[in-house]
Amino acid sequence: MKYWHLVWAALRRKPTRTVLTLLSIVTAFFLFGVLQGVNVGISNGIDSIKGTHLRISSRNGLASTLPVSHVARIAQVPGVRAVTGVAMLIGRIAPRNTIVLVTACDLEAMFRIYTEMSVPREQIANALRSRTGVIVGKALAARQGWKIGDRIPLRSLNMKKPDGSSDWAFDIAGVYDQDNPDQAMFILAQYDYVNEARSTGKNTVFQVLAGIDAAARSAEVSQAIDDSFANSPNQTLTQTEKEFIESTLRQVGDIDFLIDAIVGAVLFTLLFLTANTMAQSVRERIPELAVLKSMGWTDGAVQWLVLAEALALCLIGALAGLWLSVVVLPAVTYQPAMSLNAMHVPNTVFLTGASLALIMAVASGLPLARKAKRLDIAAALSRRT
Repeated sequence: MKYWHLVWAALRRKPTRTVLTLLSIVTAFFLFGVLQGVNVGISNGIDSIKGTHLRISSRNGLASTLPVSHVARIAQVPGVRAVTGVAMLIGRIAPRNTIVLVTACDLEAMFRIYTEMSVPREQIANALRSRTGVIVGKALAARQGWKIGDRIPLRSLNMKKPDGSSDWAFDIAGVYDQDNPDQAMFILAQYDYVNEARSTGKNTVFQVLAGIDAAARSAEVSQAIDDSFANSPNQTLTQTEKEFIESTLRQVGDIDFLIDAIVGAVLFTLLFLTANTMAQSVRERIPELAVLKSMGWTDGAVQWLVLAEALALCLIGALAGLWLSVVVLPAVTYQPAMSLNAMHVPNTVFLTGASLALIMAVASGLPLARKAKRLDIAAALSRRT
C-alpha cells in the first residue's frame, strides 16, 4: 500500500489503545475459529455414522448398567448380525498422565459390527491368545508412540481389582485402522478378562452394541429389542448410534444455536468497540487530515486512508485470532479418554472470518471515512469541526 506508513503511524499514535483493541479482535476471532471448528467437527462426526449401528442402554439412564446375559438374547433378535456388551475402564498412563479409555468387548464381534474398522485377522487371533491382549487405534498409537508388542501400564480411575489395586496392564497385539483415520482412537480389550479381574460390577455391561443388516430396519429391530425386555427388571432403550449421540448433545442444548449466539454477541460487542476506537482516532487527527487536503489530497484519498486504518486493524486481528485457533484447537480437543482425536479449524472458517472482519471494518470505518471525505479544511484547521 502506497500510504501504509501513514496508516501505521495512525495506529501507533496511541499504542496502548491500539494494542487493547487489537487484543479484543484477536480474542473474538480466536473464539469464532475454535467454536466453528468444534461445531464442524461434531457435525462431520455425526454425519459419518452409519445407520447400521445400534446402542442399547438401560432405560433408567446411562448411570445404570445392564446384565451381560442381555447380549445373548439380543443376538437372537431377527436382523441383528453381531452384538457385544461393553465395559469402560478409564485409566491414566505415564509419563504425561494422559487419560485413556479402554473399551472391554468381544473383539471379534466389535469388528463385525463396525465394518469401517479394519484389522488383520491374525492380529485379532494374537489378542485372543493373551488375556491382556488389546487392539489399539492407529491414530492413538501414533500419538502415543505405541507399537505391537508394547505393554500399556495404567492406573484405573473407576475399576479396582479384588486386592484393592488400581493398576492394570495390557499388551498391544494389534493395530486397527478406520475409513476416517482420525477416528481410530479406541483401545479395545477383552471383556472376559476385565470382567473377571474387577472387584465390582461383575457380569454387567455399560451398553450393548449391535450391528444390523440394513439401516432401513433400524426402527423395527430397535423396537423388537426393547419389546423382548419389556417385562424385565432391566428394560432397555435402543437407539441408532446417531440418535444416541444427538440425544446426548441435546441434553447440553442446541449446539448450533449456542455457538451462533455466543459468536454473534461477541462480534456485535466488538463492532461497537472498534467503532469507538476509530472515532477517537479520527477525531484526534482532524487537523492532520485537513493538512493533507490542503497539500492536494483528494476527498477520496482521505476517505480511503481512514477506511484503510479500520481494515488494517480488523484484518490483522482477525487473521491472528484465526491462526491462534488453528494452533490451539487440535491440542485442546485431543481427548484419548473420550476416544476423540483432535478437531481442526476448516479452511472455510478462514474465508468466513475474513469476510466478517471486512464487514466489521467497513461498518465501523465507513461513516468516519465519509466524514473525513466531507471535511472542510478551514473549519478543521480552526478546530471548529
